[in-house]
Amino acid sequence: MSPFRFQVIGMPRQLALFLNTPLSAERLKTPFTQSSGDRGRERYRRAGVTASTSYIAKALTVLASFVSVPLTVGYLGAERYGVWLTINSLLLWMALADFGLAGNALVNVLSEAVGNHDRAAARRYTASAFWALVTIALVIGIAFTAVFHFIPWPAVFRVSDAIPIQELELTCALVLALFVINLPLNLLRSIYNAHQEGYLVNIWWIVGSAISLLGLIVVTRFQGGLPELVIVMSGIPALVVFASAYHVFFCHYPWLAPAPSAVKLTCIRRLLTLGGKYMTMQLAALGIYQSHAIIITQTLGPSRVAIFVVAFKIITLPTDLTNMGTEPFIAAFGEAKARRDWRWIKGAFKNAAFASVVFGVPLAAVLAFFAKPLILLWVGPEVVPDFPLILWLFIYTVVGVSVTMAGQLLRGIERIDTLLLSVLLTSFSCVVLGVLFALWWGLSGVAFAMAGSMLGILLPIRVWEARRIFRAG
Repeated sequence: MSPFRFQVIGMPRQLALFLNTPLSAERLKTPFTQSSGDRGRERYRRAGVTASTSYIAKALTVLASFVSVPLTVGYLGAERYGVWLTINSLLLWMALADFGLAGNALVNVLSEAVGNHDRAAARRYTASAFWALVTIALVIGIAFTAVFHFIPWPAVFRVSDAIPIQELELTCALVLALFVINLPLNLLRSIYNAHQEGYLVNIWWIVGSAISLLGLIVVTRFQGGLPELVIVMSGIPALVVFASAYHVFFCHYPWLAPAPSAVKLTCIRRLLTLGGKYMTMQLAALGIYQSHAIIITQTLGPSRVAIFVVAFKIITLPTDLTNMGTEPFIAAFGEAKARRDWRWIKGAFKNAAFASVVFGVPLAAVLAFFAKPLILLWVGPEVVPDFPLILWLFIYTVVGVSVTMAGQLLRGIERIDTLLLSVLLTSFSCVVLGVLFALWWGLSGVAFAMAGSMLGILLPIRVWEARRIFRAG
């Protein structure tokens, strides 16, 4: 029987050929494996595929949240679910224990090595980062093992006697063990990203998340406790990470296998220097993006936090989406810099910055316009914001969207000092002005302080530095 074919009449020839090609594994792999002879176009292609899979992964995260939250709350109960949320929050802070070795610092040095076709340097940096992380993981593991039974876990989480101590201790032990095991493998994401193949990270993540969601459904079906939840939500993704590690070191980039003999102190020092700056910047960014809840709680009371946070999540969504779409350019800029391809860097920066504004600003305007009815339907009338709060959050989002590409450029070509300065000053301004204006203008004052700090500090510093880079390049 011949395969079904679409009518070509009135259809573009390329689309008709695509639709009439028999479906196969090779056809599905084409968007990920086809390569352009033009290096500049290849960078765009890889960035586009990575961004697309990032959006798919984000959509899956949202879907998983809608499915998992009612399931988890329903069978765990409010107290156990609160413990689970607290553990996840603590893990975000514990992630800083890698001292920046597995993040953008590794992307910078590896993308430079890729641009220079220097596999030996890439191997040295990968091995140095891996074994440094192994050492950190061992120190953390030994320290926690020594003090684990002396920690009053019920007091730490402030739980009642309804949760047995054995269950709580087993849960914490599993979480800590999985954290220590996974810490050295956090560099896998940076390795993929440095080779401009971040879409592979997203594919692995999608696989792990899908399996975890199925596991969660099974656990809820059999009424499992916190330890079982840890196994399906953290243990299964850890197995996927191990599969990813095998793919990286034995199949895809075998020259990067982290042999101890390849470790170099000079590489560790450079990674720690870069990583320390990125870690400082990450902490400072909390003042810009996470301080508002604390400021509002201390100045206006906790009952006002929900109004601000819900509006913030809706109106600032374009900033997150723009960052996800442009993050793949970090490695591309690093590789292009190593090849001294400043013409491509300048063109890509202008194109991506323009696309960010064209996409992000109208979306922010639509979300701001419909913010009140959306929040009314979603949460209820008690958290509907007023117009000034919506306006200043909109301005904050517009500035954030506009400076996103400047931040990616500075990361990609290692202008970290200017990037760090802009974040530190903006963070300080957001906190200080946020407290002052909250007392004078309430929630709108907090949003005004954030928008003003972004507009008056972050935007001019990054634009000035970007212009200086291109004049010199």
